[in-house]
Amino acid sequence: MPRALWTAWVWAVIILSTEGASDQASSLSCDPTGVCDGHSRSLNSIPSGLAAGVKSLDLSNNEITYVSNRDLQRCVNLKTLRLGANEIHTVEEDSFFHLRNLEYLDLSYNRLSNLSSSWFRSLYVLKFLNLLGNLYKTLGETSLFSHLPNLRTLKVGNSNSFTEIHEKDFTGLTFLEELEISAQNLQIYVPKSLKSIQNISHLILHLKQPVLLVDILVDIVSSLDCFELRDTNLHTFHFSEASISEMSTSVKKLIFRNVQFTDESFVEVVKLFNYVSGILEVEFDDCTHDGIGDFRALSLDRIRHLGNVETLTIRKLHIPQFFLFQDLSSIYPLTGKVKRVTIENSKVFLVPCLLSQHLKSLEYLDLSENLMSEETLKNSACKDAWPFLQTLVLRQNRLKSLEKTGELLLTLENLNSLDISKNNFLSMPETCQWPGKMKQLNLSSTRIHSLTQCLPQTLEILDVSNNNLDSFSLILPQLKELYISRNKLKTLPDASFLPVLSVMRISRNIINTFSKEQLDSFQQLKTLEAGGNNFICSCDFLSFTQGQQALGRVLVDWPDDYHCDSPSHVRGQRVQDARLSLSECHRAAVVSAACCALFLLLLLTGVLCHRFHGLWYMKMMWAWLQAKRKPRKAPRRDICYDAFVSYSERDSYWVENLMVQELEQFNPPFKLCLHKRDFIPGKWIIDNIIDSIEKSHKTIFVLSENFVKSEWCKYELDFSHFRLFDENNDAAILILLEPIDKKAIPQRFCKLRKIMNTKTYLEWPVDETQQEGFWLNLRAAIRS
Repeated sequence: MPRALWTAWVWAVIILSTEGASDQASSLSCDPTGVCDGHSRSLNSIPSGLAAGVKSLDLSNNEITYVSNRDLQRCVNLKTLRLGANEIHTVEEDSFFHLRNLEYLDLSYNRLSNLSSSWFRSLYVLKFLNLLGNLYKTLGETSLFSHLPNLRTLKVGNSNSFTEIHEKDFTGLTFLEELEISAQNLQIYVPKSLKSIQNISHLILHLKQPVLLVDILVDIVSSLDCFELRDTNLHTFHFSEASISEMSTSVKKLIFRNVQFTDESFVEVVKLFNYVSGILEVEFDDCTHDGIGDFRALSLDRIRHLGNVETLTIRKLHIPQFFLFQDLSSIYPLTGKVKRVTIENSKVFLVPCLLSQHLKSLEYLDLSENLMSEETLKNSACKDAWPFLQTLVLRQNRLKSLEKTGELLLTLENLNSLDISKNNFLSMPETCQWPGKMKQLNLSSTRIHSLTQCLPQTLEILDVSNNNLDSFSLILPQLKELYISRNKLKTLPDASFLPVLSVMRISRNIINTFSKEQLDSFQQLKTLEAGGNNFICSCDFLSFTQGQQALGRVLVDWPDDYHCDSPSHVRGQRVQDARLSLSECHRAAVVSAACCALFLLLLLTGVLCHRFHGLWYMKMMWAWLQAKRKPRKAPRRDICYDAFVSYSERDSYWVENLMVQELEQFNPPFKLCLHKRDFIPGKWIIDNIIDSIEKSHKTIFVLSENFVKSEWCKYELDFSHFRLFDENNDAAILILLEPIDKKAIPQRFCKLRKIMNTKTYLEWPVDETQQEGFWLNLRAAIRS
């Protein structure tokens, strides 16, 4: 069993005792750290047998109905308990008494109709408590949270039955980072109920009607940092100036999420901005304005500005009567102090020139995901528009011409950051005009396929990610950060073009390698992200990447995003883990060694061939193969000679002047075949030898020291030997012209040795009286 599985199994045994727990335990999965997951397992009760090893228990989204005081009594080390989205209607007293280390408790969206303070009296270290979505009407008869001094996040209430908030409900809580109250049907709010909480960082209030909103605001404005109002219809909202005017306020941010306004209620909210003087940021998210923007008939003309609001964010604003909406000129004077404006995904196609001119303090403008085009941008960025604007975001609009966009923005003299990503520019002209202080430009996801000198030379940050670029060859002397991921680049840019570059993100291109020399050429580079490319894990690349300990400080995504694409046997492996064989990494050395070995082998072969006549044997083998392809025995009608004479050229005098005269002038004469006389001119000598032997009745070998030294005589001897041994005939006649010591015959003449041992041969007598008998025996041998 693998070690990890064994460890998990042991922990499961520790965490879940076997006593009565076999069925329920199978529905839990626990890891070695004590984290148990029972989410969505159709459990109808808390599994029995849970022990001290459990530190986190998730039983949410099941069908549990009851929590007893025995279910969790052994979980003394439990820190996180999730029981949300069940059917729990009863929690016994002291059910959580033993959970003294519990920090996170979720009981949301169950069926609890009553809440008990006894559940929480021992949870001294509890930091998170969620009681949303239950059936209770109030938060109990006594304070639920008085024993929770470390509570930082509290969520209470429901969308239907929770109707009352009383003064004792939050007693004991002095500081909360987040308080969420779902009270859509709130009917009773006792003044000062929230005032007991001395400090709340973020209050989220779900309130359907605004009847009690001002009373709540009066209690919290002095102790709250951020107020978020959700799911509220403000059609009837009326702000009482007297209620807050004399009180100090600490609210810095207001958020309206899924809130409905009318022209009248919007004016009341604007009044609130003036009297809650600490508000610096206002956000409208997914809100609806049920009006036509007619503020002139209202009291808005008496309001000179939006209080101290500096940041205004509007996302997904719905205006049902958009085509009846007025020009908003009555609110232009209120915008003079606003420094940051974000209007996202709200179908904005035009910012009127007059409004742009009134935004005299605006430094940041975000109009992402709208309908702005070059035609409307011309009117929005008119003369004297946004005089102090530094950052303009026009991401995902309807811009098509990069040249025209740059030209239209020349009126923005202080603009230094421009985001025009996710527009359809497709191409880039050769030259463009830009505001003189441009330092940051985002052209990502614009489908451009090449970069030109259109880019401003003053850029310090350039983002051209997710385009169709296959090269980068621009000189940008001031560029410090380059984002060029998700393109088609094959190599890193030339460092000489980017002398001060310190950050480069070039991941997910088609780069297959980079070297130490390339990285060193970027003298100021501190951050490089180059993962997700198809790296060729060559020996040099692996040696460089694996041998540089400091490389991880530069490559921010090293080593997890760096994988080999080739060679095939390491494909998919991390570059850090890949290993190549010695032959792959030292190919030149291996080839050199192989060549040296081959040279030595050839040299040795040559020496051996010379020493043991190997070349001669090779020639003999070729001649033997030539002989083998001839018929073994020539037909009788093809015999042309009585004998073929094989002799050394140095013995030609004896052969031509004695033997030829003696045999060819005899009566009847013998017809001899001599190579000088009878070989066919132009025909290969081997073929001449083979044909002559086959067309001769006998083969006469004139043996001498000269014969032994002749290779051609050796061929003739061997070809005759084929007939002598292969055909078992008596075709060879040996004449020993002079005495030859058999031991002196070279080893390569093995067949000559064999013939002399098995055949009778004629010796040429020195005594002239015996020569006549020699000729007589020779003629008899030829005739036989």
